[in-house]
Amino acid sequence: MHNIVEHLYQNHHAWLYRWLKSRLKQDCIAADLAQDTFVKLIEHQERYTHYDHPRALLTTIAKNLANQWWRRKKIEQAYQDNLMQLEEQYHPSPEQELMILEALDELSSILNNLQGREKQVFILWQLDGLNYAQIAEQLDVALITIKRDMKKIMLCCLTVLDIED
Repeated sequence: MHNIVEHLYQNHHAWLYRWLKSRLKQDCIAADLAQDTFVKLIEHQERYTHYDHPRALLTTIAKNLANQWWRRKKIEQAYQDNLMQLEEQYHPSPEQELMILEALDELSSILNNLQGREKQVFILWQLDGLNYAQIAEQLDVALITIKRDMKKIMLCCLTVLDIED
């Protein structure tokens, strides 16, 4: 696989960078995302053992990374807007701020990967602290339904947080 990635990099990196630059209008971000695309290719090489259209593959990976970058920027902007409302003495340290932004980004990813009722279950469980029976009662569904939803939620959390066995 190393030779395949090397071949893809040599033949398509410059094209991918130009493609990203034309869409993002930011050189540094385009360069970072082009590199990240190949890193992602290496990290998940078992998924990409066979491909017929290398540019389509690279474009798909790069689009996903760009969407994640934009989502993160929106989260950061919303966080900064809210932080501006606090007195400076209550602002977190840069380390705390980074941890908060990463947690918000992960939470956003989890919520984006859940369906309607699953989102409700997650919020009732995590933010309101309700147990399964209370959630079932509040949503007027069977307890087994909540247990199934929680299974999907847990799998989603494991996937988003990239927790391995």
